[in-house]
Amino acid sequence: MHKLNIILTMMMLSATQTMNSQEKQTDANIIGHVICLNCTEHLSFATITVEGTTIGTSTDETGHYQLINLPPGTHLIRADYMGHKPQIKEITIRRGETRELNFELERDVLGLEEVIVTGNRSKSNRKESPVIVNTITSRIFSANQSVTLSDGLNFSPGLRMENNCQNCGFSQVRMNGMEGPYSQILINSRPVFSGLAGVYGLELIPANMIERVEIIRGGGSALYGSNAIAGTINLILKDPINNAYEIGATGGVMGLGMSHAGDPAKDYSLQFNTSLVSSDSKTGMALYGFSRSRDPFDANSDDFSEISRLKNITIGSRVFHRFGTRGKIAVDFFHIREDRRGGDRFGYPLHESNIAESVQHDLNTAAITYERYFRENDNFSIYASGQSVNRDSY
Repeated sequence: MHKLNIILTMMMLSATQTMNSQEKQTDANIIGHVICLNCTEHLSFATITVEGTTIGTSTDETGHYQLINLPPGTHLIRADYMGHKPQIKEITIRRGETRELNFELERDVLGLEEVIVTGNRSKSNRKESPVIVNTITSRIFSANQSVTLSDGLNFSPGLRMENNCQNCGFSQVRMNGMEGPYSQILINSRPVFSGLAGVYGLELIPANMIERVEIIRGGGSALYGSNAIAGTINLILKDPINNAYEIGATGGVMGLGMSHAGDPAKDYSLQFNTSLVSSDSKTGMALYGFSRSRDPFDANSDDFSEISRLKNITIGSRVFHRFGTRGKIAVDFFHIREDRRGGDRFGYPLHESNIAESVQHDLNTAAITYERYFRENDNFSIYASGQSVNRDSY
């Protein structure tokens, strides 16, 4: 008991010291812009980070940024932008001083300088990774009108999303010829998804919550968990780094112009995401939501669905707070609810249909992560996560 009191006292003193250090305003600021080399185009929403700390921001729609109340001293400032080589510059700043630091980024056609985290569980550029890592960026999701993760995975080599049940609409990712349970699904490099959720949940994760997807084909059980036999799929979620919002809606019709098919089936989805960041960039929150309604489709007029009816709602949030300049805590939560049904006589209860298969999911996932930098670039990280999957089938 005496030792416990000592530990609690030390933790309280450490927290008090951190809070007092946060209240001190240094008025040491860096402003600037990020442009594309040889084209002089300002790059909107480029990522700006201070190496060895948790401090970061992004450029606005005009390509300009600001870092305020930095600790005085010498810092390495890094600028990253999708499809361009990162650039690092050193700058020394004093208390009460504002300095300008501009970046010119060169295009990276082959993507060799892209930073990845899945290769060896630490940040490194692609050419230094010990294994081949394929990346699906948010730009690819947008260009191919992919509204969910499963839609985007079809554009990675060695992966195939397949429908294994035309009645219930069960789909899974097949990697290196192996079934879904043999692939490990990671969220921010953590094995948050269970095996069951990894099989059924890929079609329920909206693309608007994903920054990028990193894929490794081949065994990696020692690094990523016992399910990583066929490969690993790592979802990197979007971090709230500026004040922004986005709302989108998509719609489509299946079966138009098909002879001997049933009535055309409508497929509608609505998605939104927003991020809010405090004026000192120490606290931020991101919210995202997704709703989808898809009608059943009968491709050969036999009164049985080839594509199941689907109703899905996903809501999630990510919140972070920085302690000083080298500590950060982040909390993630998302809720997924799904109702999927296939067969015939959709206007009747399940037990009155000739053939009916139905799957209902109610999935809740929460995770908390604490990171702390020591010395120059040593990073200590601890996390905890939990998941609840309530599945009902008929």
